[in-house]
Formats: sequence, C-alpha cells, structure tokens
Amino acid sequence: MDLDYSAWFAGKSLSTDWTSRFFPVWATLFQSRRDEALEVLEIGSWEGRSAIFFLNYFGKCRLTCIDTFGGSPEHTLRQKWSDQLAHVEQRFDSNLATFGKRVEKIKSPSSQALARLITDERRFDLVYVDGSHHSADVQADAVFSWPMVRDGGIVIFDDYEWTFFADEVERPKLGIDSFLSVQSGQYRELYRGEQVIIQKIGVARNERPAISSRPPPAPREEPVDKPKADESENDVEFVLIAEVGILEAQALLLCESIRCFAGSYSRSPITAVSPRSSRRPSASTIDRFGQLGVDYLPIEIDSRCPQYGPSYRVHSLAHVERRTGPPVIIMLDSDAIFIAEPDFSLGTCSAAARPVDSKGMCTTGPGDPFDAYWRQLCVLAGVDYEHLPIVRTSVDGLAVRASYNGGLIAARRASGLFQRTEDIFRKLVAANMKPWAGAEPTYGTGTGILQGEATAFWGTSQAAFSLAATAGNHSVRLLPATHNFPLHNFNPATAPDPARLVHIHYHGLFNEGSAAANPILDGTLALPAGIAEWLDARLPLRQESPPAAPMPDRPRHSRRKAILVLGMHRSGTSMLAGTIAALGSAHPKKPLPADGNNPRGYWESTPLNFANDELLAAAASSWHDWRPLDPQWLQSPAAERHHHKIKAILASEYGDEPLFFVKDPRICRFVPFMSSILAEMEIDPVALLPLRNPLEVAYSLERRDGLPRAKSLLLWLRHVLEAEYHSRHMPRCFIRHEQFLIDWRHHVGRAAEKTGIAWPTPSDRAETEIGRFLTADLHHERATAEDLQNHPDVTPLIRTAYDILCAMADEGDSQKLRDELDLMRAKFDDACDVLGAAAAAESDHLRGERDAINRAYRELGLERNALEHGRDNLLTERATLLASPSWRRLTAPLRWMRSPSKRRR
Repeated sequence: MDLDYSAWFAGKSLSTDWTSRFFPVWATLFQSRRDEALEVLEIGSWEGRSAIFFLNYFGKCRLTCIDTFGGSPEHTLRQKWSDQLAHVEQRFDSNLATFGKRVEKIKSPSSQALARLITDERRFDLVYVDGSHHSADVQADAVFSWPMVRDGGIVIFDDYEWTFFADEVERPKLGIDSFLSVQSGQYRELYRGEQVIIQKIGVARNERPAISSRPPPAPREEPVDKPKADESENDVEFVLIAEVGILEAQALLLCESIRCFAGSYSRSPITAVSPRSSRRPSASTIDRFGQLGVDYLPIEIDSRCPQYGPSYRVHSLAHVERRTGPPVIIMLDSDAIFIAEPDFSLGTCSAAARPVDSKGMCTTGPGDPFDAYWRQLCVLAGVDYEHLPIVRTSVDGLAVRASYNGGLIAARRASGLFQRTEDIFRKLVAANMKPWAGAEPTYGTGTGILQGEATAFWGTSQAAFSLAATAGNHSVRLLPATHNFPLHNFNPATAPDPARLVHIHYHGLFNEGSAAANPILDGTLALPAGIAEWLDARLPLRQESPPAAPMPDRPRHSRRKAILVLGMHRSGTSMLAGTIAALGSAHPKKPLPADGNNPRGYWESTPLNFANDELLAAAASSWHDWRPLDPQWLQSPAAERHHHKIKAILASEYGDEPLFFVKDPRICRFVPFMSSILAEMEIDPVALLPLRNPLEVAYSLERRDGLPRAKSLLLWLRHVLEAEYHSRHMPRCFIRHEQFLIDWRHHVGRAAEKTGIAWPTPSDRAETEIGRFLTADLHHERATAEDLQNHPDVTPLIRTAYDILCAMADEGDSQKLRDELDLMRAKFDDACDVLGAAAAAESDHLRGERDAINRAYRELGLERNALEHGRDNLLTERATLLASPSWRRLTAPLRWMRSPSKRRR
C-alpha cells in the first residue's frame, strides 16, 4: 500500500486487500474535487477498505454503503474467504465507527436498495460498483444507479478483467460493456484496466427505470462507433513504415511474422508505407513484399518536423485512414514481431493500445515537472485537462495522464482518430511545443541511437493521439501485457508467461551489431517451440547491401538437396540415416538422444519431431493413427502456422548445408506438406524408402510400445502407401532392410545413381565408421516370407502391398506396379471410412468407461493408489480388447479383400 495512505488503516480489522493498488489512480483522478462535500455511493463494501479511503480522501463527503454482508458465490467457493463471512459485518461496523453520521449503511440486496434511493430522488457525485460479480447483476447495478449520477459525476466499475467464473457470459466485463454500449455518447472514459472509470456528460433522464430483477434489454440501434453486424473484428489492415536501411529489414521480419504466427489475422491486408522518395526501400525488399502479399505504398510526405522520425508515422497513418479499407487500422512500429494470434477486439471502444512503457514526458499530476507542459497541450488541443484519462505505465506502474505506446495501436477507421492526431500534432509543432527543449534525451531505437534535435519532440506523437482520443470522447481499450511487450525492459519477475506472449517490441535488439543483452537470444526468455528457430534463421537483421556487379563467367551453384528418409517406424530408418550421415550428408543440430530402443541414435531433429507431433495433433491424428490425413486440412489456414514453424526449424537445424537428410517416419503421412516447404526454401527433395517385412515391424512396435500387431500392420500399410505415392515426383530409391544389412555399399551406390546424390564422403573412407555402426545386432526382430504368408493378423492387402514394393525395390519402378498400388490404396482408404469410425466409437466407449470409473472413485473418496490401480486395470482391459478376436472381427473387411493382381512372393 502507498505509504501516504497507510495511517488511515492503522488499527483497522481487515483480512483482505483487493483495493489499495487503485488508490494512486483514484487520487490522481479526484484530486481537483478533494475538498468538495461529495455524495458517494458504494455498492459492495465487504470490510470497508474502500469506504475508509473515500471518507479520508474526501474529508467532507457523505458515504452510502450497500451490502448484504453475506458474501457472493465466489466467497463461498474459496475457504480463505468463506471463513471470513461470519465476521464481515462486525468488522465493517468497527472499522467505520469513527466516521459517525458521515456513513449510511444499507444492509440489503442492491436491487432493492437502489430502488428505494431512486424513489427518494437521491443524487450522487461518485458511484463505486463492486457488489455481485455476475454480469447481469453488475449491469443492473449500473442501470439503476446511472439516473442518480449527477452530470460530471464519476462511476467506478471494479473487476473489469476478473475471470473467476469460467463462463465469459457470467463475468463482470460483459455486463459493463453492455451498459457502456447503451450509454454511448453519455460518458467519457477516464481509466480502463482492471477497473473502468467513466464520467457522466449527458443530461440525466427524467424517466425512472422499471424495477425488475434483470436489466432492460439494449436498444436495437448500434452505437455509432461499433462495427456493423456484418463486419468482423478480424477485418483489419496492418500499417507500418518501410524505408531504406535497417527499417526495411525490420519491416520484412514483421510482415513475415504476421503471415506466420498471427492466426486469424495472418491473411489480413498489410500496407507498407514509404513516406519519402529519398528513402525508398530496395528493389529486393519490394519484391519480397509482393511475395508476402504486402501492399507497398510509396507516397511523399512533407513533414513539419522532419528531424523527428515518428512524425512520418503520424502523417502516414492519417493518409491511410483517408483511404477506403477494412474497418480497423492497426498501427505498427517496424521493430516488433508477432509470435501468436493477437487480441484486437474493441468492444465498445474506438481504439486499443498499451500504455507507455515508462513515464518519460508524461505527468503524474500537480508537482510533476511536465504537468504545466501537459496543461498547455490541452489548451492547444481544446481538451479539458481533467478529462484526460489515467493509465499506469507498463514498466514502472506509475499513474499518469493518458499516453499510449505508439508501437501497436488499433483504431476504428470511421473514428478518424489518426487524422485528428495529425491535426493536433501539426498544431503542437507549429507552437514549438518541445517537451525536452534544452535537455534532449538519448534513446536507443530500432534505427539506432538518437539524440539532440531528433529527440526534442520525443513522446509528442503519442501525446497527440491521447489528446485526439479525449477530444473526440473515444474510449481506448488497454491491450493485455502480452502485447507490445518491451523486450529491452525484460524483467523475469514481472514479465508475462513467455508461452502467452503475442507481440514483442525488440527496439533494435535484433539488429546486427547490437551490443545490448537480448533475453531471447541468450535464452533468458524461453519462447514457444518453433519461434526461436524461426528467429534463429533470420537474425541478426542487416541493412540491405548494394547489389554486386554482374559476373557473367561466374558458375551457377547447383540447388541444395534434402534426402527424405521415408520409411515406417522400426523399418531401419535410423540405420539408414546413420549410414548417410557417415557418408557426409548433414544431420540435424539438435538430434533426439539415443535410448534403449535406439542405442545408436534416432538421427531425428528434436524440435522437428515435436513440431510434427503438434501438426498431427492439430489434424486430429497421432503418430500411431492408421487413417489418412485430410488433404483439405493440410491446405487450410489452420495448417499454415505449422507450415511456417516447420520451415523455420529446417532452416535452423540445417542452415545452408548443400546436402542434408530429414528423417522422421511421421513425414510419410504428409509428404506433400513437407515438399511444399522445401520448395519454398528452393531445396530439391530426393527420397530413400527403406522397406522391411511388416511382421517384423509389428513385432518391434509390440515390444517397444505395446501396440497390438493388427494395429501396427495397419500403420505399416498407411505409411508405405502414402510414402510411395507422394514420392513419385522425386528422384528416389527403395532399400530393403535385410539386404542393406548384408551389403550397404551396393545400396548406397545404387541410391546415388538413382537420385543423383554425390556423397561428400566416399564409401571407402566412411567404411570404418559405418562398420562400427552397422552391425547384425541391429536386426532384432525376425520374420520370414512364410511367416508373413501364414500369420493370422496379416491381411491379403498387406501381403500384396509388400510384394509389390519388394518388386519395385528388386526389379525397378513401373507404371503397372504403381497402378496396382493405387488400387491397394483406394481399397484401404475405403475400408478406413468404415473401420475408422468404428475404431473411434470403440475408443470413445473406452474413454467413457474410464471417465465413469474415475468419477465413481472420486465420489467414493478412494485413495489415490486405488484410483491408479483401477486406471491400470482399465488400460490392461483396453490392450486385451484390441488384441482380442473382437478386434479381428472389426478388421475383417480388410482380411477378405482380394488383390486385383497375382500375389508376389
């Protein structure tokens, strides 16, 4: 608690403190009325902490307190609060006894108490709404108290961002927003954060609201500044500045981050403005804008203050706002990136932004060295100083007159906010309103170190926006702390959860030559998987270099190659990958560690393995799912984020290596998806397809993962059919597992011949290393052709597919063999439509049984070990069921399918 107020609470009986953090904001807002004999209404008093503040701060006020003193649902649900309920009223009475007749206590539900106050024609200068937190109750309290608020009176809504109730419909925010929507134009907003504070500016209506248990319905007409019903909140236009030098590199990174990670906003229009002809970005940057779908807008702006760089942003935004376009404009600083989908919902507000990071040239009120300057600004802009909202600076938490960070601002186009900002800024410059005149600070920015005349006006563009919002009575929603996160002010103790960060303002820390510590690059700030790899492949940012002189005789470099090891799990993929690594093909920088199942390593990229699992999960699948992936989903916007993440991981794991291999059996399921990523990277794929007896694969998966053999055989079929079909456009080579173990030299030579690979390390030089790696003990599980023919779990479809693939490996590819496999795949896909639904139903049934058992155990209060025992029994029953004749009957349609061609042995 602020030390200025601590004496007021000495000796008081208070068990909770939900209020004192707002005292500095209240004191700043109410300072000019502190000596008035105000009438204050408090709805919800609890033990009286806020009441004590009002009675002390306003020494002449009279306070009316409404409370049932029986608590609300949230108090009964948490023991630390419910334990206090029996003593709340007693403590309230004791804490406020010294104020005597200045306090009127009404013990009643607020609906009844407010009705009596309306009947008595009471009027109030300040209303504090902090009673029931159900949205309907909050709205009702606001509706009933609003006619009693005098013109110029203040209403404080508490717990605006409160999320105790799981259902958003129940939370206070909905009730408050609904009330504000109805009263649009009748109030000005003074503060928005955990609380919303407004000032009444409309004439109070004579009619009294009907008394009912619920608030009246909202009128049919929409507020003027609310989007129409057919407009989407996601219908936005991003606007940024792109100029020659480091700004263009930053602009490209920002635009790519929007396309990669902004979720539903990733396809929104982006406009890159070039505001002066002397600083146009390079041709290569403009070409890249085109590839990213960015609208490049070269204009010529005559700034009245050219030495102050942000002036061009002010004028550019006003220019864009005058054009037709989406209903919401998002203003962006170039030295920032998105790493997740943002929240640009505006609700009843005209704009959304973060407060300034630190106080700078802002004012905390009378006594602040910049207070006189702000009062002059208000006169210049025609704004009442007392109407300027209060915000808390995002880094040091000071309560200042509103000033918003210019790095990220969303505003409705129809509000004209950016044009009004330009008008006020022009007046400010014409009046030479330099906040730092004679004491210009030095700032590190995305374009370098600025000082002198470049910083004399520093902060005025942001001040102009705040004045424009206040002059037009436009409410500004405060974006969450996950937006416009100031990387240069990173503090682990106060920073948001890195996993929830959305938009990072890096202020030049990504630029080449930056000497400042970078929390992302040094690992202090751990970003979600894929983001760090994406950045790693693009940093540091460099200024555009002039093009080199043409060299007609210079030989062209051949394109890079990626070897895709496309084989089913446990088919010798690791054995093959280790061999080609010894032959000089680059392996991933962060491989999965070896373990008992693969003591010589998996040769898979750890981040890529995780990203591939995430992709499958997002597609409602997994590594052990034998059903086909939906090709439409793989081309959907939902898959696009995974596309960019995997691309970033490949760039990070393999750098500029001319030849590298990618090994993860999961890729067999989405070869076209991976191929499209490699095509974007201008890398040519070649495929090596290891082939192993499917029964051996099933035995190995049974030993390692406990999978039923029938399921493993279906997995094998799915992987090999997809890999074969989708690798037909690539140079490729089939490699049979048992033959490779006997004569690896022949097979790597044959692979090089068929795919055009030139092994960097000749086989004779790699022989010793491969000999140590490639030994007979790698072949653990054994099954013969006869075993495959006679095993009851092996269907004719699986036998025939294996025969055809072996023929491709031994005799060479042919259209006839491809046609036969196409028929196999069509039969399998048709069967999956039936069997997949049945398997899903069976899984749901088992899950339902498990949940029922868990619920029963919880209700009976059994000990944890009993619960775990029941769970283990259920899992055992599930495994038994999947291995039972019932599963075989379920897969019977596959067993009786007949091959269209003669079986191959």
